[in-house]
Amino acid sequence: MTGSLRCREVERLTLESEDRALTEAERRLIDAHLAACLRCRDFAADRTLIRRELAAVRWPAPSDDLVFRTRRLIRGRRPDTATAGLPAWIIVALTVVSAFTAVGLVIALADVTPDMSLADLPVGALAAVIIIAQNALTLFFAPVVLRTFRARRRMPEGAR
Repeated sequence: MTGSLRCREVERLTLESEDRALTEAERRLIDAHLAACLRCRDFAADRTLIRRELAAVRWPAPSDDLVFRTRRLIRGRRPDTATAGLPAWIIVALTVVSAFTAVGLVIALADVTPDMSLADLPVGALAAVIIIAQNALTLFFAPVVLRTFRARRRMPEGAR
């Protein structure tokens, strides 16, 4: 921290002091600034007043009925832990595609050694690397695409 603070830094540190204990150096810098700056003194006084008034408020305890109804509403709005499963044909199709991809990758990458560069790869091995990269990108972006699709499906027809 520098030898003097600007008003914005004093405000930030004043707000931070509500959540954590300031260091001795920070406290000294704030005190030095407050001695010379009426605006920041007023800001600190306002924050102190707000904290004191909030601490003095006697917040009513919610009734047991309110707590019970609120918890029941929250439980009712939670998404089900058991999500709707995929249709069987999608699972079969993914299994078949995965099996063919795995067999193709094993055959294509059989002759690849760790010291080979991409330029040295045979065409089949290069295709296998492209498939691996494509699958990685698909897995990375799938959640974004699914969220967008579901959000658009829930939108009213005129808002699209």
